[in-house]
Amino acid sequence: MWSGGRAGDAVGMPTTRKGRWLLVVDIAVPLALYYGLKALGVGDLIALLAGVIPGLISSAVSLVRERRTDLVGMAVVVSMVASTVVAVLGGDARLLLVRNAWISLPFAGITLWSLRHPKPLTYIVTRAMFARRAALMDELWETNARFREAWKWITVCWGIASIVYAIVRVVLSYTLPISVVPALDPVITIATIVVLQVPTIVLLRRSGTYHLVFAPRRPTAVAG
Repeated sequence: MWSGGRAGDAVGMPTTRKGRWLLVVDIAVPLALYYGLKALGVGDLIALLAGVIPGLISSAVSLVRERRTDLVGMAVVVSMVASTVVAVLGGDARLLLVRNAWISLPFAGITLWSLRHPKPLTYIVTRAMFARRAALMDELWETNARFREAWKWITVCWGIASIVYAIVRVVLSYTLPISVVPALDPVITIATIVVLQVPTIVLLRRSGTYHLVFAPRRPTAVAG
């Protein structure tokens, strides 16, 4: 449920202008800044700091525009600022490489903590993304125990995966050459999201509700 420094979706990010813009801000621009500055002879720490700025500004602007308390968004901004300050004070570029772990761990905590509430985070995020089917999802939540149970286990999977992702990011950031990690980061993120589609879809199919919510709509036959 994350991409770069952001929480992503629980089933799959739809192709929208906003989604494409986030890919540009969170992936393309930071990579271009880092490798462009490196080509000009700039050090790793400064080049990485330049790559953090677009995502930080974008996250802050999103929070302001929403005009509401967004725990995930706030965790992203706080984690990005904290990792940047620590990296600058410590003068260690690798501290910036692990910033996604700083973001992923709070996200894992929020995700698992949401299990204590009536509706877990993965359900809430997915419902918001599929607004046209929100009413159907709400009806299933109220009437179908297997549907509710599926979303609870989906939330557990995403929470645990976020912890594993953070550990992997830290290990790679401190074992691989610095110049390799920025390009590898989005690959790891996308691969993680793709892999997590498997338990998400399997759990919803086992609940018998996947086809009701996410299967492509079939055209209704017209009687002649």
